[in-house]
Amino acid sequence: MLRGVLRTKVGRIIVLILILVLGITGIFIFKKNKDSRWYEKQAVMAQQFLEAGNYEQAIEAYNKAMSMKDSDQEYLSVGLAEAYIGINNYDKALEVLRNCYKKTSGSAIKEKIEEVTSRKADYEYQQTISRGDVYYSNKEYDKAIQEYEKAKLIKSKEVVSYQKIAQAYIKSGKYEEAKTEVLEGLDITQSEELNQILTVAENYLIKQQYDNIIAEAEEFIFQENYKDGMAKFQEAMQLLPEEDKAYIGMAKVFLTQEKYQTAITLLEGAKEHIDSEELDSMLEKANELQEIEDVRNKTLYALYGAVEGLDISKIMKIMNSEFFINEIATDIPVYYSPLGEGNISKGYGMILFTDKNLYSGAIDQGIKRGKGITFQLTENDGEQGYYYYQGDWNDDIPNGKGKTLEVVTKKAKDGGKSTFKIITEGYFNNGTEMDSMMKYFYVNDEEVGKVSYTSRNGIPMPLNDKNGQPLPADGERYPIGVIVKNGEPTEDYCYVEPGTLWGVKPFVPCYNQPVIK
Repeated sequence: MLRGVLRTKVGRIIVLILILVLGITGIFIFKKNKDSRWYEKQAVMAQQFLEAGNYEQAIEAYNKAMSMKDSDQEYLSVGLAEAYIGINNYDKALEVLRNCYKKTSGSAIKEKIEEVTSRKADYEYQQTISRGDVYYSNKEYDKAIQEYEKAKLIKSKEVVSYQKIAQAYIKSGKYEEAKTEVLEGLDITQSEELNQILTVAENYLIKQQYDNIIAEAEEFIFQENYKDGMAKFQEAMQLLPEEDKAYIGMAKVFLTQEKYQTAITLLEGAKEHIDSEELDSMLEKANELQEIEDVRNKTLYALYGAVEGLDISKIMKIMNSEFFINEIATDIPVYYSPLGEGNISKGYGMILFTDKNLYSGAIDQGIKRGKGITFQLTENDGEQGYYYYQGDWNDDIPNGKGKTLEVVTKKAKDGGKSTFKIITEGYFNNGTEMDSMMKYFYVNDEEVGKVSYTSRNGIPMPLNDKNGQPLPADGERYPIGVIVKNGEPTEDYCYVEPGTLWGVKPFVPCYNQPVIK
């Protein structure tokens, strides 16, 4: 019968339809089985990528799996969220979970949302703290504080934020702000660690107060207000007796005032309770300066005595010594009185004007007035000589009876050397020769002659004959007196050139040496 039906046209159609239906059904069943196997594969692959830390691949696999019909959306959403968390994209993770919750309202998804929200806060907190730490390590404390404040807004009960903000304020020298931050944190956290930082901040505040007092003291000292400056140093010592700055500052003032022994006593007392390298160094310096001062005083005392006794060799030895040049004459003028400091303005004393020029004698109200001597080292042809005036002074200049002595060494054509000495005695007016004068001439310490002459304001007068007429000139030079040798007049005269000016050299620009002919 079936064969009969198949042979008919209708029968063939029915058969074809039946085959088609069976084929489609088979295809559908096959595809469904295939889709199920593909979904499982993607889900497993996604989990494997997640566990291996391959988060980008996991995200791709989870998204493909979620695109499948009838996939487990809650399970896949949780996995996808974890994958996004793996790349620190918490916002995307929450977006995935919230979209799932809108569709399923599952309690597991709700709990996961809460968990991820908390984890996001932890992550953002740590990231913000880390950014602050970077700024802190770079000493950008203001920027560090800004980040730590952001972290505090994220997790207000975390003690770390308060610690780090306070520490950054301390590093910035803002100790009051640090104290305020710590107190705020203590109200919220009651952390013992914050109590420790509070102690540090308070100690810094005291140290800051100490430093401010030191700064005030130094400003007073800079203004040469030593009374108030020293009072501030004393205040600082009382506030923090274990700190060395006040002692060192006060010692520096004493050293500046050349009160070396006072500085030594102060520093030695401080060393009994302060261990400080700077204190040790300052004490060492004070002792060195005191030693130098002792030698200095001995040297000046010896020089003063040598000048008073006109011990020329000793004077020159002292003034040419390394100690005199490097330790005494570097800080000119130098004032010295055998009666002690403060007596130079009245009485007797010595003044060093340069390393080669000094005055010793009577001083009245800071003015050279009375008996005194000015001594000067000189040099000619590389050889050292000297010059001095000894006699009366008035108004800081030679005025009255006195004498000058000049010693010069000159090289001869044959390579030898000769020492020339000229002594001038008489009366001086404002440093210039006046009235009757006498000059003595020496070569190699042998007197070669002397001449008596008359000066007017430093200008030697021409010598006249018996009739009161000037003697003949030698060219432009004119005679001023007869040369006397061995107590007897010679036929030689002492000649000078027009424009000759004689006096005490440090005070008068002397012109033209005398010529014996």
